[in-house]
Amino acid sequence: MKTLQQLTQEKAEEVILWRHRIHEYPELSFQEFRTADLIEEKLRSFGIDAIRRIGRSQTGVCAELHGTGTSGPGLCIGLRADIDALPIQEQSGVPYASKRDGIFHGCGHDSHAAILLGTAWLLSDLRDRFSGCVKFFFQHAEEELGGGAEFIEAGVLENPHVDGVMALHALPDIYVGEIGVRDDFMTAGVDRLKITVEGKQAHGGYPHYGVDTILAASTIVTTLQTLGSRELAPTDCAFVTFGRIEGGISNSYIGGPVTLEGSIRYLRKTTQELFHRRVREIALQVGQALRATVTVEIVPEMIPTCVDKAWVDRIRRVSASIASVERVIDLPSPAMGGEDYAYFLEKVPGVLFRLGVRTRGGPHCPTHSVDFYVDDRAIPIGMEVLAAAALDALTEGAGSSAPKENPGRHPAP
Repeated sequence: MKTLQQLTQEKAEEVILWRHRIHEYPELSFQEFRTADLIEEKLRSFGIDAIRRIGRSQTGVCAELHGTGTSGPGLCIGLRADIDALPIQEQSGVPYASKRDGIFHGCGHDSHAAILLGTAWLLSDLRDRFSGCVKFFFQHAEEELGGGAEFIEAGVLENPHVDGVMALHALPDIYVGEIGVRDDFMTAGVDRLKITVEGKQAHGGYPHYGVDTILAASTIVTTLQTLGSRELAPTDCAFVTFGRIEGGISNSYIGGPVTLEGSIRYLRKTTQELFHRRVREIALQVGQALRATVTVEIVPEMIPTCVDKAWVDRIRRVSASIASVERVIDLPSPAMGGEDYAYFLEKVPGVLFRLGVRTRGGPHCPTHSVDFYVDDRAIPIGMEVLAAAALDALTEGAGSSAPKENPGRHPAP
């Protein structure tokens, strides 16, 4: 009887080729047609036939594998990977670079998809070693923050009920052979922010006849940067980021409408509530002081990703037993980007862990950069950790039976 390590080594080369194939033909959110077809083709080749498509684009893929063994309490475990790409022009220089102009797997979702496919292949070969069920969630549209909600709305966590979920994400901050974990927040909550500033037009040579909207907008931007440093405890983390400013008339006129677009990023609900109140107060009061009319729109977009410690401990324990894992790192801080896997963890307990993908001695290539790079040697490590953790849960029990309350959950909009 072959071990999980032996099976992983046998399958690694082919799974890496699948990853290259997905990388060469990246697809944006809600357009992952070729990727979804490849995933379904491979799943069926493993003997997994309980497959359905998810979402309005039908580019999400959900599959079920039922164990034929008698070992374990008969639980149902969910494993999730995102599969969409980014609107970025790749400059990584790899031989399997994107063949689609302006589209790039710059966040590692090609590796996530391949790892989950490889994990499904492993578990299908080992189905006689466990009872219960594994559901595989190949989630579309993570970058547009819509696919996760569509999976939940489709009822993928029921019939049978999922007792726990697991997912990984490539992290170029740590090296191949390293696994990163945290016991609480993994990613931030994100609220979309739009501020409109209106004034009175005037010639630039006679500003006293007008209301300078660019001055008011600039003052709002700089003043809001003090929220995190002067109104929040140093042990908490939240901030306002502006990514777009549009407005003005010409170099000789003032007073045209100005629009600011950005985001509020936070971890705790109480902090979110503070920022909602203070962003509105500061923007409106700055506008009043500078005689401008200001409107503020805040739309909750993504809740924080908060993991369950029992499931994190499972990743720690399992990873420590895998020869290719050099060490497990307790990450010092959460990532302040959004992650819609949070909607899965809101419903059932589970874990999101980080997979080291950086080459030792190589450059640091952050996610969402033009030269983002995943070392292929990380692929079999991710497969083995995910498969081992699933087998551990299926044979030993899930640990936590219900999700803990997410302290970062935002109120309904």
